Amino acid sequence: MGHICVIGGTRFFGKALVRRLLGAGHKVTVLTRGRSGDDFGQTVSRLSADANDVAALSEAVAGHEFDAVVHQMCYSPVTALAAAKAFQGRTRRLVMTSTIEVYTTVPGIRPFAAAADLDPADHGYDVSLPWLDPDFADAHYGEGKRQAESALTDAAEFPVAFARAGHVLAEGEFTGRLAFHVDRVLAGARIVTHRVPGRSSFAHAEEIAGYLAWLSGSSVTGPVNASSPDGLSARELCAVIEDVTGRAAVVEELDDPEGDPDLSPFSYQADFGMLVEHEFSPVRAWLPEVVRREVSGR
Repeated sequence: MGHICVIGGTRFFGKALVRRLLGAGHKVTVLTRGRSGDDFGQTVSRLSADANDVAALSEAVAGHEFDAVVHQMCYSPVTALAAAKAFQGRTRRLVMTSTIEVYTTVPGIRPFAAAADLDPADHGYDVSLPWLDPDFADAHYGEGKRQAESALTDAAEFPVAFARAGHVLAEGEFTGRLAFHVDRVLAGARIVTHRVPGRSSFAHAEEIAGYLAWLSGSSVTGPVNASSPDGLSARELCAVIEDVTGRAAVVEELDDPEGDPDLSPFSYQADFGMLVEHEFSPVRAWLPEVVRREVSGR
């Protein structure tokens, strides 16, 4: 079994990833800023550093060697370059958790894009942009991930894989996007969508955690699209919630809903998904149980 460093393993599917690695017999070191606790007890080792600070990160991992690093917190080229330098000679490979959002605003991208449609080596990166400003980083999330992939491809002297995941769902997920829909259906409040909402790609948190655990020990490099095979529109998501709750969703379809506070975060004017290279179970096989758990948490 190997020694795996997980950067950012204390929330959402990062916790599931750590549990998967421990269950497979790996030694796990969790690296965080030290601002949040975890429930792993003595089963993991811990390091503390800001992953954006190359000096602090290098100091934290000095004297350690890892079979793999799984980077859950790589949101910009600044963070990527810090990892490339700090882990040079200290890891055999790095897996970056990437996202479907890398495909947003890419000219000419297909409605259901393949990983090969966006080669990290071709994109480029700009570390002069204010990536450490939270407002800027949030507003440029997809671009930050694209540039992080590009920076690691350019600078890392060890093999790197990018797990481009569909929209990750589970009960209690920290973005609140599933809760947005569940809360409104339960309350009979409006949910706004585009007139003909496009489909997108989704993944269950446990399945992407399992894939990241597997990927850490594989020889796969470069970008891989990992998602359930079936696309889902915002209206179809609401239909699943209707089936589970027995409540009717109040869906209002608008020609130009941008800026409406009740606009579904999963409503797209056209299809926006991924051509899946690593296929998880179908959305409709796991989403009803996720919704049931989300509802029971109320």
